[in-house]
Amino acid sequence: MALTGGLAPGFLLASPQLGDPNFERTVVLLAHHDDEGALGWVINGRPLVPVRQLLHDANIVPSGVTLPETEAFSTMVRVGGPVVPGSAWLVYWRDERATSYAGEHDLGGGVAVTGAREALEAVARGEGPRQFRMFLGYAGWGPQQVEGEIRAGAWLPSSFDASLLALEAEAIWAVGYKQAVGTVPMAFTGTKRGSA
Repeated sequence: MALTGGLAPGFLLASPQLGDPNFERTVVLLAHHDDEGALGWVINGRPLVPVRQLLHDANIVPSGVTLPETEAFSTMVRVGGPVVPGSAWLVYWRDERATSYAGEHDLGGGVAVTGAREALEAVARGEGPRQFRMFLGYAGWGPQQVEGEIRAGAWLPSSFDASLLALEAEAIWAVGYKQAVGTVPMAFTGTKRGSA
């Protein structure tokens, strides 16, 4: 993939030898990339608490509102990256209830991402999008930083495929590699399987 064009929307798959504990075996959903830098979220980051619990703990669920018993509210909020760890972000699938929000990034395929408080409040009222994932913090790169890391072999860029967002977090990295290059990431480590 040429690094001169935009990498977003797309994914960055961590190299098997990356060695950075913040990003080991991670897949970053890259929503923005231009000459000024890049912005994304680790979609298989460390789990924190279920979405339902975070919304209640943050005291943004209005009195009398019962959140739906859906997968979206039971899914774990995950660490989206080391930058501004208290910021909340929604990656969501558009439906008839999902309107456009301030600062929204349209990823295509009916998927968008936003950090707008109005989106979080709509979810806390049970009025926001029905299908979503929530992240705290984000990953950011300055001008030409992500390009340099790709050239150094830290990341494998791949095209956006919304199906990765629906997988169990533990499977995303391996499946992402399989989709991008046709083999599992361990094929690049140089270790031989079955050797004594």
